[in-house]
Amino acid sequence: MIIAVKNPAGRKDIAFETFFVLMADLRSVRITYTLHVSQKKCKPLVKDAWMWDNFFVNKKEIEKILKDKRGFPHRVRYLKLKETYISWLIFTGDIVYKIKKPVRFSYLDFSTLKKRKFFLTQELKLNQRLAREVYLDVVPIAVKNNRLRFLEKSDSPLLKDEKIKDYALKMKEIPQRYYAPSLLERGYLKKEVLGKLAKIIADFHKRAKTSKEIEKYGRLKIIRKNWEENFKQTKPFVGKAINKTIFVFIKKEIRRFLKENRTLFEKRIREKKIRDCHGDFHTGNIFISPKKIFIIDCLEFNKRFRYQDTAADTAFLAMDLEYLKRPDLSDYFVKKYAARSRDKDLFKILPFYKCYRAYVRAKVGCFSLPKGDILSIKRYFSLSFRYALSLKNRSPFMLIICGQIGTGKTHLAEYLSLITGAYLLRSDVLRKKMLGIPLFSHPKKNIKKIYGERTTERIYKKMGSEALKRLKRGRPVILDATFSKEKHRKKIRGAAERSGFPYLFVECYAPEKKILARLKQRAKKKEISDATVEVYLKRKQEFEKIKLKKRFLKLNTQGNNVEQKANRVLEKLLSLDAKSI
Repeated sequence: MIIAVKNPAGRKDIAFETFFVLMADLRSVRITYTLHVSQKKCKPLVKDAWMWDNFFVNKKEIEKILKDKRGFPHRVRYLKLKETYISWLIFTGDIVYKIKKPVRFSYLDFSTLKKRKFFLTQELKLNQRLAREVYLDVVPIAVKNNRLRFLEKSDSPLLKDEKIKDYALKMKEIPQRYYAPSLLERGYLKKEVLGKLAKIIADFHKRAKTSKEIEKYGRLKIIRKNWEENFKQTKPFVGKAINKTIFVFIKKEIRRFLKENRTLFEKRIREKKIRDCHGDFHTGNIFISPKKIFIIDCLEFNKRFRYQDTAADTAFLAMDLEYLKRPDLSDYFVKKYAARSRDKDLFKILPFYKCYRAYVRAKVGCFSLPKGDILSIKRYFSLSFRYALSLKNRSPFMLIICGQIGTGKTHLAEYLSLITGAYLLRSDVLRKKMLGIPLFSHPKKNIKKIYGERTTERIYKKMGSEALKRLKRGRPVILDATFSKEKHRKKIRGAAERSGFPYLFVECYAPEKKILARLKQRAKKKEISDATVEVYLKRKQEFEKIKLKKRFLKLNTQGNNVEQKANRVLEKLLSLDAKSI
């Protein structure tokens, strides 16, 4: 018996056990129950099942065929393997073969040969809608004397004593140089291409299938179910991958939006906006060749993920481009799509679906923890938070993190920037960039000029103008500086109020013993800040008392738990007038 340990939340305080049931008829059925063992109680958290029959290709056979070009009915230039959690892809230079693993989860079932063939056929049929030249056929994989062979066509005859072992999706291999993320990284993904993509997807949505059955998936009941499933599945990651206050806020805003916009969702159904869409429309599934754009890999295995509002499809690429730090391309794509589709309510519902798409991407990332990329996951959650903020036409906020040297301002500001997606402006960075000083160098000369009143005035003026520029583009901003003088606070406060942007001053403070210890520790590390114990002792008396009562939080930063500090800041920020935050 094989014993496996599965811990999707990455928690060390939870014990998990895996049980296997072997059937007597030689067909193996493995059922995995994930148990939460805590305080002598057993509570089932997840129920996954992996079922298989005698007819499936395993990893050893895949590795074997990678060493034998004779198993392919065409010229093989090279053999490469790419593996996902549900499939194997074999690249040969001209043709790609996709083999589904014999797995079953709550949302897909490839557990038998019959089911794998069915979903491969579905994948072929559905993807030919947008990439007919790429998706060629579903071909049998034959076996004889433990040697695998890919048949040329779906109806190719078997040789003597051969049996069908499994099936593969046969696809044309597209050169990686046409891969959209690669083109974006190299600066070759231009607005002109996004305009073409908008036309392709808008026309695809117009001709995509719809029916009474498909329309059911646009009902509030289903949409609410999808969201509640997201919240339930991400709850174990609160405090680890997503901040508690942000989790509660997104949940509250989504439930409010669904409650207040029933008529909008009903209208989307009446106007036939619920269709058999792509379901996974992002840059990772787009190839752009000189002659044609190919959109591949739609979701074939679950109708609930594909039968959806056309705006949800559009929102995926729009969100993805923003995640990739190209909001200009995202805005251009949406603008062109709206014009082509003539979807009058698109902009009313798009933030809702962008919020959903970002949240799901983060959720899927959570399932890969602790091995997953936690920074990427937090960035997706921060995007979801920003979209949730916009659901009630809130203006982007400005957080001013200020206080004495060594009070942990930067640590808090960087963390808040990560989890909220706010743009971070650090006075230390701006100062050195403006004066042409390398970030991690600490000059000993011209200190009076570098930190003199005239230079400091320029820094705060620059911070204010940069902050307003980003706020006007819809991006929240965090300012990280001492703001020791009331005149500097007054100027930044006035600029925010005149422009109609909400703000919150957060003064960090800590006992002097803690500040001195931090500064001594900082001296041993590679730091941007020039602040030292000597600088602190010299300037601590210069800090003028903050007289604000509203839009102000005084925060004790003595402890090391930045998550708790962030919660206090966000709770205060989100408690401000909903119309302005």
